Amino acid sequence: MNRFIIAKLLSLLGYLMALVYIGLGCALFLPGIYPAIPHNLKLTFSLFFIAYGLFRLVKLITRKNIPDE
Repeated sequence: MNRFIIAKLLSLLGYLMALVYIGLGCALFLPGIYPAIPHNLKLTFSLFFIAYGLFRLVKLITRKNIPDE
């Protein structure tokens, strides 16, 4: 029972971190956040964070749908 609870909590943490990466990428698109950093660098990092967050989210969703062997 204890292993099930820990696995469930870590799964929720994975979903939370994926949303954090996507949210950080979206926040970097805003012009008021880090105004001293060049726009091209902010755009690159924001796209990277969004892509990485989506990658983690898809990886978690597909792992959930694959039956245990």
